[in-house]
Amino acid sequence: MKKITQILLLFTCAISFAQIVPPTYSWSNKADYEINGEVTFKPGDMISVEITYTLGSTDGNADTFNFVLISLQDEAEANKGALDSGWSNTPVEGTTSKFPGPGTGGVTTASITIPESIALSSSTTDLTYRLLNYMAYNKGGGSEITYGGPNAGDPTIVYIRTQEEINSLSTKSINKSKLTTAHYDANNDVIVFDNNIKGAFKIYDILGRTASAGNIENTIDVSSLISGIYILTTEQGVLKFVK
Repeated sequence: MKKITQILLLFTCAISFAQIVPPTYSWSNKADYEINGEVTFKPGDMISVEITYTLGSTDGNADTFNFVLISLQDEAEANKGALDSGWSNTPVEGTTSKFPGPGTGGVTTASITIPESIALSSSTTDLTYRLLNYMAYNKGGGSEITYGGPNAGDPTIVYIRTQEEINSLSTKSINKSKLTTAHYDANNDVIVFDNNIKGAFKIYDILGRTASAGNIENTIDVSSLISGIYILTTEQGVLKFVK
């Protein structure tokens, strides 16, 4: 009898677990603002945040969408983690956007403007910024709202820098030898390599923002980039090209 009870308990737990499908959530264009792996804004920037998400289900009932929120926050503490407790609920003035999206999941976009008068990250060691962003939803379609949490938010540490600081960081990140074994093929809109180069690559725009990244596979398709000046960085060197 005890064995049967244990089997039934395991079966019930398995059914309950199967009835919970977590949501998914990501800041999908975050890499557009990364310099040397750090999300970087400057005063006066208008930031377009693209969120990709799906809704899950709870106890077999579909979760329902409420809204997505993004907000720039500051904390008078050095090196505070994005997921650490104690962050102030008071955002930097004018940097909160609460917006709807497709109720069944998908992609939604909102914009905030970084204030011209905002303190720079370099102005004091006791200052940390994060971009809080999360989805609010109702588990199982109930009345109680869940604000973010695992799989429903992507809070990220960000840095506020001047254009001069950004230029300096960009120069350091591409301080490598010139890549002489590659060229831009304007007819086919690809970077062509003259020998068998492998490994990771990044392409920066003239402001030092990451425009593209990935792994080299004989050529690099740059058709998605707008016209402008770019710098390709690889382990073997760098290539400056105009599209």
